[in-house]
Amino acid sequence: MDQEDELMQKSIELGKAIAQTDIYKEFKKAEYLLFQDAEARKLVEDLQKLKHEQRGKVMAGIELTKEDQEQLKELEQSCIRNRQVLASNEANTRFQDFMEKISGSIKTGIKSVDK
Repeated sequence: MDQEDELMQKSIELGKAIAQTDIYKEFKKAEYLLFQDAEARKLVEDLQKLKHEQRGKVMAGIELTKEDQEQLKELEQSCIRNRQVLASNEANTRFQDFMEKISGSIKTGIKSVDK
């Protein structure tokens, strides 16, 4: 097995280990529960759609109006008030922070060899 294949195998093992953590399991459970809740799912879909539309405006050089900004703010508040959306968002944030720590550890390992 060459060096690249060995690294790919180690990355698969890392992925399997990550999938066994409570952080990942909580993230997947919250994601599942979110998609089972029609109201929560619609809120998230509406928010994603609005953000996409507003990004398109900005990329096209169209300045967002006060109404655009207010609409986004109101929809974000509605999402935060929904218990399932909030729980899913918190679980996602914890998982993303965990993955950033793992990435940081990998970078630390690389830097230790570069010295």
